Amino acid sequence: MVIFHEEGTGRAVRFDCSDLPVAEPVRRWLVEVLAERAGPRSGVKRAKSFRSSFQTVRDFARALGSSEQPPALPSDISAVHIKAFRSLFPDPQAQRTCVHRLRVVLRDRTDLPEAARRELFGTRVATKKVSEQVTAYSELEWQQIMTALRRDVRLCRDRIRSGIRLLERFRSGDLEEGTRAAELGLLLDCLIRTGDLPRQSDGCGTDIVKRYGGVTAVVRMLTLSQQEASAFALLLAALTAENVGTIARWPALHRRPDGASENLSVALVEQRKPRRGPDREHRVVAVEDLPVSLRSVLERAYGSEPLFHSPLRVYELLLELTAPARLISGLTGAFVHRRLSNPAGRDSLWSQEIRVERWARTRGFPPVNHEGKGGLPGVDVRRVRQTALEIQRRPVSHTRNTLRDHYLRRSETVREQSQKVVAEALEEEVGKARALAGVVVLPPRLLELATQELEAAATEAGLAPHTLKGLMTGEQDTAVVACLDHHDSPHALIGQACPASFLNGCLNCVNARALPHHLPVQTVLYDRLAALRFNLDPQLWQARYAGPLARLDDILGHYSAAERDRARSSVSPSQLLLIDALLEGRTDLR
Repeated sequence: MVIFHEEGTGRAVRFDCSDLPVAEPVRRWLVEVLAERAGPRSGVKRAKSFRSSFQTVRDFARALGSSEQPPALPSDISAVHIKAFRSLFPDPQAQRTCVHRLRVVLRDRTDLPEAARRELFGTRVATKKVSEQVTAYSELEWQQIMTALRRDVRLCRDRIRSGIRLLERFRSGDLEEGTRAAELGLLLDCLIRTGDLPRQSDGCGTDIVKRYGGVTAVVRMLTLSQQEASAFALLLAALTAENVGTIARWPALHRRPDGASENLSVALVEQRKPRRGPDREHRVVAVEDLPVSLRSVLERAYGSEPLFHSPLRVYELLLELTAPARLISGLTGAFVHRRLSNPAGRDSLWSQEIRVERWARTRGFPPVNHEGKGGLPGVDVRRVRQTALEIQRRPVSHTRNTLRDHYLRRSETVREQSQKVVAEALEEEVGKARALAGVVVLPPRLLELATQELEAAATEAGLAPHTLKGLMTGEQDTAVVACLDHHDSPHALIGQACPASFLNGCLNCVNARALPHHLPVQTVLYDRLAALRFNLDPQLWQARYAGPLARLDDILGHYSAAERDRARSSVSPSQLLLIDALLEGRTDLR
């Protein structure tokens, strides 16, 4: 028998393991596994969550007991038994869920045999279908939800502030005795002092209470309803991208980093995530205000609406509106509210429970599984957080890898944007590569034509006849290519001589043209640059010589291997000296 004690309620729930269909030593081992899962160092804090682990262990025991060779001892559990467990779930999604749960249950068991551990943790299971993954709301759906949330917050703000002002005027003696305002102020004072209103013997409010709308109407003048508290929680979740369940446990206490009490820009709030375990369940979250520049822009556009765009201002408003409820109830949470009635088994009318589905239903939103009815989306807290994270694009209570691999990876919007960004980057790099390897090579056929019909060859090359003639005679040679006009360079003002390097500049210039008589220098220079790769620091070689080598490679690609070999063997001593000067930088302007 495993007894699980809920952390929040203290309720003890018994889980009977006596009927597990395995040998007694294996049964004791499985009970130990469950006992560790139910222990104080586990991240499981509710019986409902523990029940899934219990059912997973029962399924695992069923697979062990029904196998051809049931294990007599825990050390007999093998990879075959893990495969038998997976075979219990023919549906890929059910298999994925159950295998994941078994991994969580057994991940800390060092006595699990190695073969079984490899099979359990090393084998990939079916991936979740994209259609079943949590998706973000569209812009229209998001605005519909946010509009409803802000409307609720605005209405309860105006109502409770009005009630607090009336109570203050009553206590200061500003209200004339016998007036309706004075009578209502007296009722509010009674509510603050006693926690309730005058009632008749049947539990209903007295006549004076009924005159002002009844118990609920008067109480609501100083307290939130559960739906309004849920609206606050959802709005904060949408603004901070935190989990709604985590926000619902926020305390009313916070601290400012610099110790000041006015003009807050950030409040540090301690929050708990019990499923992380006792070592990591406590975390301090920074609830931030909008930047001053953004807040001023929103104030000019929407008046007071920036209040509902700032997580800090919404949190401060929540504390302001729930202060009377905390004073009456003695509770310390940020979301204290008054129930309409006292449900069975409840000791108090005051609660901090958040019910998002009830808020959505009372505001006309359809259930999540009937989404789209009436033109409104279903309100799913998972989709709220997914949408907020896609908007913010920064990790919230998780690592950057989790944000990237879990939340953003499953987003269709992010995938489309990422594909666009990658495509633009690839196009840019392709453009750069083409520009780097963009030296125009004039083929021998064109030069032979020029010796007979200069104008026709020049027209085909897109050059003036005298320019083509200068290229052929070598009058416009630089070092490894020829230049159309060194006074019309992209590296200098028009009319000025080009100052670019013969090695890097000329090979990356729109004026550059490669002719067959340059091939000996180009082939030997290519060989020298390639050899330097293994004799220089990789980063230094990449910065100096990777570009020229790529452009030379593109030029040499226009010739056959035999042509390159003949050119390599025909290089002259003066050309070798030129190559040395290029590599040593003696041809560059200092």
